[in-house]
Amino acid sequence: MESWGLHEWLEYQETLNPNSIDLDLSRIEKIFKKLDILPPKDKKFLIAGTNGKGTTVAFIEDILIRRDLKVGSYTSPHLISYNERIAINKEMVPDSVLIKAFKTIESVRDNVPLTYFEFGTLAAFLVLTQAKCDAWVVEVGLGGRLDATNILEPTMSIITNIALDHQEWLGDTLEDIAKEKAGIIKPLIPVIYGDDLMEEMIRRIAIAQESDLYVASIDFSLVNQDEYSTWNGLYNSIDNINAPKTWGFAEYKNLSTALTAIELEDKNLLPSEAELNLILKNFYLPGRFEKIVKNLTWILDVAHNPDAAENLLNRLEILPEKGSKYMIISMMKDKDISGFIDIFSGIISKWVVCKMDTERSLTSVELSEKLVTFGASDVTVLDSPKKAFNYVNEIASKDDTAIVTGSFQLVGPAKSWLKSV
Repeated sequence: MESWGLHEWLEYQETLNPNSIDLDLSRIEKIFKKLDILPPKDKKFLIAGTNGKGTTVAFIEDILIRRDLKVGSYTSPHLISYNERIAINKEMVPDSVLIKAFKTIESVRDNVPLTYFEFGTLAAFLVLTQAKCDAWVVEVGLGGRLDATNILEPTMSIITNIALDHQEWLGDTLEDIAKEKAGIIKPLIPVIYGDDLMEEMIRRIAIAQESDLYVASIDFSLVNQDEYSTWNGLYNSIDNINAPKTWGFAEYKNLSTALTAIELEDKNLLPSEAELNLILKNFYLPGRFEKIVKNLTWILDVAHNPDAAENLLNRLEILPEKGSKYMIISMMKDKDISGFIDIFSGIISKWVVCKMDTERSLTSVELSEKLVTFGASDVTVLDSPKKAFNYVNEIASKDDTAIVTGSFQLVGPAKSWLKSV
């Protein structure tokens, strides 16, 4: 154990999974109290929601970094490297820092079982403490109420939106999912909600916790005009926002939510018009409508539920009409496959399906059968992501577009493959 590298530590954490234990926060809280974890007194953002969490985290990071703050973030899952999950000023931490944190946690764990995600969450909080970060921006892993990140006492709770996903964990209805995600609402801590669906449910929980709730379209908004946009916050506004032309509706909501959270935390942290436009000009978040031109145009997007698919479609329709659109897709068994693929049925010329390197992945045959059910006539079945990428690269022309979507675990290999060709 003393000589283990990062890979060995992560494999070890997989073996600790307390499958037979009720997933509550008591175990992780027990270890949390043994560690010298000391979050900052303010600027602690906890972000839940079905979609848009990563984008909202990235916006908040960029804005705070512009104010010369040391900003620590914790996100999941990763695309290529586990190190992506823990970043300081958007630079992922090295293996040595992670391993040191893992060793510290193991030394105080005393056989208390932790999940892979709980172990990682404690490591993240320990790393951010030791780095003396001025601000913490933390993305909830799954749900909210019972998520390991919910041991954090934030100064700002954010819920991006509510949509159907992870029903086997969070419940089958939007009401169930809203309750779980609103579980991050803490007594007297303000809440920003970046949507209006299930607003009444979230408001009831906020009232019960005596927390002020601020809702998109009611308390704040980002109005998209022809050339420029305007953010109208709670007490402040920013005009002449030059948002990227390829943004979908979700990106505007996420930016508006992030700005409002910053405003409520400390209005002096808000960017000027010029600063915000510079942030947006340079904004980059891997795997979120990420465009890479190699032989043809590749669009990498981690959308994996119908709500995210709608936004991806919205963005694809903004692209210039040229060439054919190929969709390379793979999805996990627990996803709403039919609801996802039906959204793209009208714009995809050719579908290429493959199985990811995980037991949770739907088989290529199962996915292709669902595509045929929805009327797709041109479907190619391949048994690995690499074969799918090579196939499209060989048959497509430079005017064509390849969309890689359906899972983080497909987009990650696509990024690695594109670096190698």
